[in-house]
Amino acid sequence: MEEKFSVKGMHCKSCEEMLKMDIGELAGVKEIKADFRSGSVVVKGDSLDRKKIIETIKKSGYKAQ
Repeated sequence: MEEKFSVKGMHCKSCEEMLKMDIGELAGVKEIKADFRSGSVVVKGDSLDRKKIIETIKKSGYKAQ
């Protein structure tokens, strides 16, 4: 399963790494690709909860759709 998110507020590689760490703690997450240039995050895994991922992105200080 793969979910893609539009994320606003990322402006550097550190932002990408922070999101990878935070999202990586969620159940079912296997792989995360974050790109600050395109403002996107792609999450791959089993039984992903889109709502929880968006909440995690927001708690990290970014806006997500």
